[in-house]
Amino acid sequence: MSDQSFPIFDLGTFEVADDEGKRRLGAEVDEICRSTGFLAIANHGVDEAVIAAVWAKTHAFFDRPADVKQRANAPYPGYPYGYLGPGTEALAKSRNVDTPPDLKESFNGGPLVVPAGMTDPEALGFCYAATIWPDGPEGFADAWKAYYRSMEDLAARIMRVFATALGLDEHFFDS
Repeated sequence: MSDQSFPIFDLGTFEVADDEGKRRLGAEVDEICRSTGFLAIANHGVDEAVIAAVWAKTHAFFDRPADVKQRANAPYPGYPYGYLGPGTEALAKSRNVDTPPDLKESFNGGPLVVPAGMTDPEALGFCYAATIWPDGPEGFADAWKAYYRSMEDLAARIMRVFATALGLDEHFFDS
């Protein structure tokens, strides 16, 4: 952890550490999570080109006219993936606070693959619903999918840290 006020965990150091080093770093994460509940990850290993590509394509998407973005609109209220324009959500309502709709816009996408054996209809209808991809800008979906795969990999690697922090085998959560 650094001397900064916000805890930063070096994932790369964990990944190359020996068993004792991993246990020590796992204990550090355990303490961070118990004391603050938050940590930032340094040395995450996500390719900067993947990050730059999704950032550029996202900017290009949101710079498009509203009517063009609406073509990737979620098909009905509550659908998890696709474009959500200004006024379609009100985050405060999740805390039972009645407010006007949010001014933000967003694009949400879900998992790229349904896990083998997944049969839960609620999960299939929400978590694993199809992403409504926009028709542009060119390369948007490819950049987003590459970033999503990178985030899935990063999440799996972070789960190894959490397993270690809990005193479990590093690969406990792999499946």
